[in-house]
Amino acid sequence: MPPRLPRRAALALPGLLAAPALAQPAWPDRPITMIVPFPPGGTPDIGARLMAPKMSEFLGQPVTVENRAGAGATIGTRAVVQARPDGHTVLMGSISFLTSPLTMRPMPYDPVADLRVVSLVSTSPYILVVRADAPPRDIAGFHAWTRAEGARLNYGSAGVGTPLHLGGELYKMMMGVDLTHVPYRGSGPALTALLAGEVNMVFADVPGASGHIRAGTVRALAAMTETRIAQFPEVPTMAESDRRLAGYDVYTWAMLVAPKATPDGPVRRLHEAAIRAARAEDVARRFAELGFDYVGSGPADGDARLAREAVKWREVIERGNIRAEG
Repeated sequence: MPPRLPRRAALALPGLLAAPALAQPAWPDRPITMIVPFPPGGTPDIGARLMAPKMSEFLGQPVTVENRAGAGATIGTRAVVQARPDGHTVLMGSISFLTSPLTMRPMPYDPVADLRVVSLVSTSPYILVVRADAPPRDIAGFHAWTRAEGARLNYGSAGVGTPLHLGGELYKMMMGVDLTHVPYRGSGPALTALLAGEVNMVFADVPGASGHIRAGTVRALAAMTETRIAQFPEVPTMAESDRRLAGYDVYTWAMLVAPKATPDGPVRRLHEAAIRAARAEDVARRFAELGFDYVGSGPADGDARLAREAVKWREVIERGNIRAEG
């Protein structure tokens, strides 16, 4: 004969047994905002706008892309850091959301401590471009140009502390030349400034620059990665062009992140949605055309990469004494 339960416990038992059967709240239960911390046209914006409609189909809620540019990606990123950590506000960012705050005192947020990775969706190489009518016809001519003209030449970037800026500073340090940095509010505006003659060169992301390269309005001089770029195999790497640039390797990413306290459930759902979107035939084809190298890593791998990259770029920033103004 089973032991008798106290009356209070017996009365409570049906409710306890029924609790696991109760339906859990559906997630997501409202639209998701995907913030891009740059103006339209750069790597994260292109990735976000390609993936958002596919993610909406999978999640059953609209995924809307919202551009919040400025301060080297920190304005839009801080909005996500400060958002309610329920998975309904996420960031589609480039490496700039990691590097830019490292140039600021005090830091507006800690990219490793305040954010968790949903997925490193893809990586994308950078490429050095000048206007089609610029004096250098190749990378050897570019090196001679920078030696001769120095600080009279200026280069555009997506903002202080962004990899487009750090790529230029790394070139200066490794080649022993001086160039003047002109920050813009994204890679798209920097390329527009190049076409308008406001700057002499841009260390650009391939998705943003590829259309201009193919149209012949800008000239690609060198890949900023250790290997040549598949879309432009005739363009040499920086390391190939001069022994002083051995090890020069600068690229960006499309990485989906959320506030650090976002629960595992929404993060898993977002990860699944992001991967399905990136693998969709039309999206994958467009990624390949634009120069995105699909990665699709999970949250744990993404968090580990974020921590490693923070160490790497902090060293470059400290060595170059790079500080955001204001």
